[in-house]
Amino acid sequence: MHANLIFYNGGNMDITTSFRHVDPSEDIRRYVEEKLSRLQKYVETPLDIHAVISLERKYRQRIDVMFTINGVVINAHEVMDDIYAAIDKILDKLERRLTKYRDKVKAYRENKSKRAILTPTAEESGIIVSRTIEAKPMDPEEAVMQLNASGEMFMVFRERERDTVCIVYKRKDGKFSLIETAGKGP
Repeated sequence: MHANLIFYNGGNMDITTSFRHVDPSEDIRRYVEEKLSRLQKYVETPLDIHAVISLERKYRQRIDVMFTINGVVINAHEVMDDIYAAIDKILDKLERRLTKYRDKVKAYRENKSKRAILTPTAEESGIIVSRTIEAKPMDPEEAVMQLNASGEMFMVFRERERDTVCIVYKRKDGKFSLIETAGKGP
């Protein structure tokens, strides 16, 4: 059962402080706001923080803090004899968790930008990239010699005698194949 809800709107963040089985204290509420408002510097999105101050076993002070950042729930609790010490300690915990979260987001963004740089070019992704090749007149034997010398996968040429466009390529077995077209070259 909540004894009282006290709400704080600090610019771009909201802090809701509840007191459970404890008399509401304006000093504790202000201390919670002061400390937890420091968490905003770790993230870009506005924080909506819920803090619950309660009594555990009649003498131990407990603080529970919970908030969500981009769908990620971050929560912590601390139990001590002194509520101010518990608030300080929970702030340290939350700062470590937010630093870890921020570093993960930063690493993800850097990785994402590296992946964007490494995205396949049109040639690598299976999109047809056209280029114009001049089909020079030559014999098939000469085309094979030029293909070997160039290191290319194929050679397009115009067969000298018939003036047809031909392609010679090296097969997996190491032999060469010749493709001849039926039409005349350009």
